[in-house]
Amino acid sequence: MLRCFTGSGLPTCVVTYDPRDVTLRSRDCRKSSVIAAPHEAERAVSDLISVASELDERPVLFYGTDAALLLISRHRHELAAHFRFRMPQPELIEQLVNKQLFAELATRVELPVPKTLRSDEIETASDIEEHVGLPCVFKPSVHIGWFDARARHGLSPHKALRVETRADLERTLSEISTHCDSFVVQQYIGGGEEQIYSYHAYIDERCRPLGEFAGRKLRTYPKQAGVSTYLELIREPELLALGREVCERLGLVGPVKLDFKRAPETGAFHLLEVNPRYTLWNHLGAAAGVNLPLLAHADLTGGPIPETDEYRAGVRWLSFGNDLRAFVRDYRREGMSTVEWLRSFGAPKVYDIFSWRDPAPFIANALKFSSALSKRLLKASLG
Repeated sequence: MLRCFTGSGLPTCVVTYDPRDVTLRSRDCRKSSVIAAPHEAERAVSDLISVASELDERPVLFYGTDAALLLISRHRHELAAHFRFRMPQPELIEQLVNKQLFAELATRVELPVPKTLRSDEIETASDIEEHVGLPCVFKPSVHIGWFDARARHGLSPHKALRVETRADLERTLSEISTHCDSFVVQQYIGGGEEQIYSYHAYIDERCRPLGEFAGRKLRTYPKQAGVSTYLELIREPELLALGREVCERLGLVGPVKLDFKRAPETGAFHLLEVNPRYTLWNHLGAAAGVNLPLLAHADLTGGPIPETDEYRAGVRWLSFGNDLRAFVRDYRREGMSTVEWLRSFGAPKVYDIFSWRDPAPFIANALKFSSALSKRLLKASLG
């Protein structure tokens, strides 16, 4: 997010609740503040207002996680007096963040989503097999805390859990019920993570996209339902048109990211989720010619809106450490050679953290990773 403003001349202030956040090491971080975590809502809101009070004018507020999105949405009346931001109505945000509520919304407004069953509709595995079918995918209703909960139970860092057989279905239903109070089960759309596509836009108060682009995943860690490690911008007119249609049908404003999966058999796009916030894709879009955060700033401050009709397809975003782990764990075992993996890096790209111009965040992240790894190894050696 911070690198979207490099060279713009706009003053920025990094706000984080993690004092070890590597963004604080960036040369572009001229001003910063550590605030309370989003779950400490009253303190976090008070801290944010204190940050704004120290600035010369009412700043534009950017947010990149569901936790931050919900904090701002639920306290928008207090924060709007001190910050500029544009987001959908409170009820709609709650429906978009919570997959159970989203399933109900999608049915009501006839969005192209896979068949879905909510956890409160499930009594036995037979309910899932009858109404959704196999294979299927389990997802938490809210991702906040999901990875931490799975780590505490010694489970893999998957964003969703795919099951193929009745035995796997019964085991997964029992497993997820032990550490997740609310979840959904969805029909599995065939194809790998390379069939995951996304639509990105910033939408003004009249529901017009001021800028937009489309992308797809190349690799994830783990390969099935993992976090993104390698992404690419593409030209896909059908996806752009569908993205605009979904945004209009929902009445979305502000930043938005729609995730779709394309069914290999039919070519149809199925909507998986809607994220009404800024994302890691923003840096990639900016590098390719569509800088959504700068468009948001211009929209909210009354500045001139840059022309953004074209963007460069083929530009990529890489998280090298996670991509290496993905290659070693999954892709190499499934037939990708080391030469093929290395050749895939030939396209123009930006990185999640690394930058020749701004190396300090990468160094700080490497030191943090080395420290955590040393502690784990020491713990393992002590039994």
